[in-house]
Amino acid sequence: MKINAKFSSLKNLCKILQLNDLQQYHKFLIALSNINAEKIIDELHRHDKIPVVCGGTGLYLKALTGGISEGTDYDPAYREELMMLRAENGNQYIYTMLEQKDPVSAGRMLPQNWKRVIRALEVLEFTGKPIWEHHNKSENKDDYRFFYFVLNPEREKLYSRINLRVDEMIKNGLANEVKSLLNLGYHYSKNNCLNTVGYKEIIECIEGKHDFESAVDLIKRNSRRYAKRQMTWFRSVKDTVFIDSENKQERLEMIINVISD
Repeated sequence: MKINAKFSSLKNLCKILQLNDLQQYHKFLIALSNINAEKIIDELHRHDKIPVVCGGTGLYLKALTGGISEGTDYDPAYREELMMLRAENGNQYIYTMLEQKDPVSAGRMLPQNWKRVIRALEVLEFTGKPIWEHHNKSENKDDYRFFYFVLNPEREKLYSRINLRVDEMIKNGLANEVKSLLNLGYHYSKNNCLNTVGYKEIIECIEGKHDFESAVDLIKRNSRRYAKRQMTWFRSVKDTVFIDSENKQERLEMIINVISD
């Protein structure tokens, strides 16, 4: 199944590992953690090269630079099962489940903190690893210093590019891709990774909630809003460098100057 995402490249500057096919959409974060990005970074450093990671959302970057702990995806059906068990049997019941499966995490929380208990159980179920291992991974991501270089074009130019990008996605068959996913049994109501801009609007169109033209307009609007949220997120991240220039050579020189200091 082809994923409708565009991966950028920096020719003659770095080698990029591309991931463009994920058979299990509802476990895409596990696939993300298994692409061995850290090993590639280590290998490049051994050859005195500076790794450049291009593209991706804030979640992908957080996974690489800080690990995934509380942001780990989950199985909605399993969460519903745990919620029902708690409703029927009380907090102590699900806490005992955690004690049996992950005593280390259970020892760090109380039965009345049932949301944390459920979170620990579903992380273990979804990833196969206890939540404390994810926390440790997050805390130990201090081997390297990361710089975030964010292209910051004028808003009108950015929004125009977003609109053109959506038109390109539609032309390349986004609707047919979504239909194929629905035929495979995927849906944003139970697969969180489809609860994203582009997929959700087309699904709702297929279900009769919007006509096709309105769905496309919604994708463009929601993509613009998402871009705005991304910029807000990057402004809160340490070592983020915003690049305003549209000139490629000026951009490159600015990046080189920052990483050379």
